[in-house]
Amino acid sequence: MCMNWYKLEKIVNRIAIAMNGDEITVKIIPHQKRQNTSTGTMQVEVGKKILLESGQEIDFNLDGKSFYTAFNQMYRLV
Repeated sequence: MCMNWYKLEKIVNRIAIAMNGDEITVKIIPHQKRQNTSTGTMQVEVGKKILLESGQEIDFNLDGKSFYTAFNQMYRLV
C-alpha cells in the first residue's frame, strides 16, 4: 500500500467515538483527484478523508460526520 504524505497545515486531528463508547484519534486529510487542464493535469481537492493511525484511508459517509472502520463499526466525529 502506498502512503500519501500531506502538507501539515491541511491535516486536522480529531476524536471519533463509536456507538459502543470506543474512542480513537483520527486525522482529517484532503481527498484529491486529478483534473485535466489545457496545460496538463493538476490535483484538485474534492472533499475530505479519514486517516487512521495504522495508515489506512477511509471515506466519510454521506453525512460527512461519520465513517465505518469495519463491518458494523461506525464512528462519529466529536
